[in-house]
Parts: sequence; C-alpha cells; structure tokens
Amino acid sequence: MEDTVTAAEAREGRAVAEDAVFDQAAEAAPQKKQKKPINQAKLQDNLWGWIFCIPLIVGTVWFVYICLVLAFMLSFTDYSAFSTMADGTQASIFKYVGEWAKHIMVNPSTGKTAPFYWYTWAFNNTIMSKTMTGTRLKEIWLYLFNTVFYMIGIPIGMILSMFFAVCMSRDIKGGNVFRVLYYIPCVASSVSIVFTFKTMFSQTGVMNSLLGLRGYGNGGGFQWVNLSGATDLTWNKIISDTGGKVTSRAAFMNESFWCQGILTKTVIIVMSVWKGLGGTIILYIAGLSGVNAATKEAAQIDGANGWTIFWKVTMPDLYPVIFYNIVTSVIGGMQIYAEPTLFIGESYITSGYVSLIYNYGIGSGVNSKPSQGAAYGMILAVIIFVLTMFQFWLDSRNKD
Repeated sequence: MEDTVTAAEAREGRAVAEDAVFDQAAEAAPQKKQKKPINQAKLQDNLWGWIFCIPLIVGTVWFVYICLVLAFMLSFTDYSAFSTMADGTQASIFKYVGEWAKHIMVNPSTGKTAPFYWYTWAFNNTIMSKTMTGTRLKEIWLYLFNTVFYMIGIPIGMILSMFFAVCMSRDIKGGNVFRVLYYIPCVASSVSIVFTFKTMFSQTGVMNSLLGLRGYGNGGGFQWVNLSGATDLTWNKIISDTGGKVTSRAAFMNESFWCQGILTKTVIIVMSVWKGLGGTIILYIAGLSGVNAATKEAAQIDGANGWTIFWKVTMPDLYPVIFYNIVTSVIGGMQIYAEPTLFIGESYITSGYVSLIYNYGIGSGVNSKPSQGAAYGMILAVIIFVLTMFQFWLDSRNKD
C-alpha cells in the first residue's frame, strides 16, 4: 500500500512539473500583438492633412526639383524656344530632353563641342560703358555688385526691426496698432510702393525739398533716379554743378555706374528696408515672447541692467529667429529683381543678377536662348548654395 501511494504521488509530481515547464515555455514564447482598433478620427485627420499637402508637394517637385534638373541639362545645350527640330516640328523642351546628347552646345568659332560654352561666355561677356566712350566692362560682375550692394539693407533692416520689436513687446498702450501699421507695407503692392518712392525722390519731389536740393544744378533738382541718356550723373558733374572744378579723369569720377548707380541703389535700399520691416518685426516679437522670463528675473535680482540682460539673456534665446531671418534674407536678397526693374527698367547701373537670367533666357524674344538663361541661373544657384552652407557652417561653430 505504501508503495502504491508513493507511485501515485510520483506521477502527480511529474504532472505538476510538466505543467510548470509548459507554463514557462508559454511565457517565454513571443506573444502575438493584438491589432489596435483603427482610430477613425485620427485617420480622417491624416487623410485631410495629406490632401492639403499634395498641391504643395506636387508644385515643389514639378516647379523646383524637375525644373532644376531641366535647367541644368539645358545649360549645356543650344536650345531655343523658337527653333525647329530636324523632323520639321516646332522645338519643345521635352523633345530636347529626349535627344539631349544631340544638342550639346558647339562653339560657333571653333565648331568643336563645348558643353560649358555658356558658362565661359557669361564670365567673359563685356558691355560698353554709357558715359566712358570705348570702355568695356565685365557684365556679370556689374550685376553681381548691384546685387551685393542691395544686401547692405539686410543688417540695417535687422537692427531696426529688432529695435522696434523690443519697443512693441513692452506693455504699452496701442502696441497692437503699431504692429499693424508697420506690417501694412508688407502686404502693399510693390508697384504702388515703387511709384511712391520715385515720386518722393524725383527732382521736384519731397526729399529734394527737405534736403534743400530743389534748385540744384540746372534748377530742376537733384537727380536721384533719373537715368535718361546724356543726363546721367557723374561725380565730376556734381562737383561742377556746385561750383567746383572738374580735374579728375578717374573712372570712378566719370562713370555713372559709380555715381548715379550708387544714388539710385541707395534709394532702392531705403525702400526695401521700409517695405520688409514689418514682417521681420513680427518674427522678432514672436521670438521675444518665448524668452525665459525666469532667467530675466534672476538676472535682475543679481543686479544686471537692461543692456546686460538684453545681450546675455534675450539675444541667446532669439538666436534661432535671427539665424532664420539672416538665411532667408540673404537668399531673397540674391534674387532681387522687381524693385530695380520697376524703378528705371533694365540697366546694368541698377539691375540685379536675376535680370541677366531674364534678359538672355526670355527677354530677347525670338533671339532669346533659354539654355543661356539656364546657365546664368545655375551660376546663381551655386552662389546661393555656397552662401547658405557658409552660414550653416558659422552656425555650427557658434554652437560648438
């Protein structure tokens, strides 16, 4: 009997042990993930989000990335929108892309294949000076100088917008009214703004009246933006009009690019700063609202004055906004086109670099060469890319 009980207990013990082993194995085995129920509201939000994003995505891919690739390919060819294909059909950009290798540019003077012909031509092309007979000037450097000159307004606008943003961020009456007033030029028509400034700085305009220059020279008033033929201003002419003697034969004194061009570009800078001030102010006000108030209070308790708090507390917190404004302003400044053109039309004296892209790529009508304009566009793209990467490099060094 004792042996029988002992055997039964042994069998029961083995069964318990086997159950324990199976339980451990089941726990060790990976559990199948249960499918979470689909959140219909979240799915609908995501769907509408993609619907609203699709136009932007399609537009960016088509008008930026695809066009960039096409422009890069065309810059090595002799493509013309008014040319005829070998089969007698009108040329189209898609036909040229399909037969890209057959249209690589050939140097007209040597007859040899020259894919970089338009790039070489861009840096070697010269134009005749208006005021210095027989003098030829490198066209691309004149237009690039104009573009860089206009960028003087970037630091001026940054400083002014920062000053006004700090003033408006204080708890003063009518602060929102001033924000609206400063932002109005941002939404105003560029044509109306240019017309207003041309009127203000005309020979009989309000600026000459305020500066006492209404009877200057021939009595018509100082020529801020007048570039009509032989009346182009030079520094020698200004000296002679004020009773001085003209003795210098230097190019700087006789070339209207260095006199009339500087004066007109200065007016355009003033207008551009005034027009873009409101948008930058809004960004700085938004940045100032995110400055750590506790840090400012701690600095005040430690005896720091307002100037120290601004430089040591406010400016570091505003750095992301400042960096964003600088990068976008430089990119936008390199692409300036409308304002100089609306002021006096196309002219090497005041036009920015983008005018070269338009003039050679589109503006010449039947003689236009989109491939030539594409080459100028690629040069500008490289310049902007290098400047942007340089700014990001400086930003990374500051963070280190």
